[in-house]
Amino acid sequence: MNSLNREMAIMFADVSGSSALYKRLGNLKAKRSVDSAIALMTEITIYYGGEVVKTLGDEIMARFDDAESACKAAVSIQRQSRAGGVALRIGMAYGPALLEADDVFGETVNDAAFVAHIARAKQIVMTQSLAHRLEGDLRHACQEFDRVAVKGSTQRTLIYRLQWESSTQSHSATTVMSIEEISGHMSRYQLLLQVAGQSITINPEQTPYTIGRDEGRAHLHIKSGLASRDHCHILFRRGKFVLVDHSTNGTYVWGPDQPEIYLRREELPLLGSGTISIGQPEARAGTWLIHYRA
Repeated sequence: MNSLNREMAIMFADVSGSSALYKRLGNLKAKRSVDSAIALMTEITIYYGGEVVKTLGDEIMARFDDAESACKAAVSIQRQSRAGGVALRIGMAYGPALLEADDVFGETVNDAAFVAHIARAKQIVMTQSLAHRLEGDLRHACQEFDRVAVKGSTQRTLIYRLQWESSTQSHSATTVMSIEEISGHMSRYQLLLQVAGQSITINPEQTPYTIGRDEGRAHLHIKSGLASRDHCHILFRRGKFVLVDHSTNGTYVWGPDQPEIYLRREELPLLGSGTISIGQPEARAGTWLIHYRA
């Protein structure tokens, strides 16, 4: 499996006091509140150029190419969640991390998770490495918060809190979009699939969208012996839908302006329109040939 070591910003954001929320609202209402918060965090992350790596119960883990985008997303998440009556806490770090398939590993991930647990409700806490990547108004909005020994280290280091409720609101550099504007922007992105008589519309917040033979796990169940249980999935990344193959037999993608491309443990943006064939070339795909239009 190919691995890529690169610098990035990692963000953990979760619902603060979710256990108390379930006791106060009851299971059904609390679950709806948590699900709404997860959807909000996902949509804002994607809008600011990030990618949701995974969701863990009432928490998301996301990655960004730069510290500024991560901070703008964090500020927007806090402001929009405040209107929904759910308190969130956010922790962030910047540094090298190992990108492998659709997951991220390494010290930077551990550091972001560590400061996320230090953050209290309605706070954004970050490592010194991320704070030092910021400039201008965002950098001025960072305040020294504590000096701690990050997990796995014996040396104490500064961590910072990003002031978003008051001081950041007057700075043009940290201006964030309303959720209505973000939703309107994101609604322009859709991927349409047609397969075996089905018509499927995928929006950015519905990704990762999985395709495979495992009926219990795959969003699109492919009844073919050439399909792996978890054959491939579709991400939305920086304004594009991307097909990521992690199968045994590979995936074939064809478009009107390109020859058929064979992917195996690789990824490819889905642009315009074309076909996706699971485990065999388009000419032999039969019922399970997937037509797409982005």
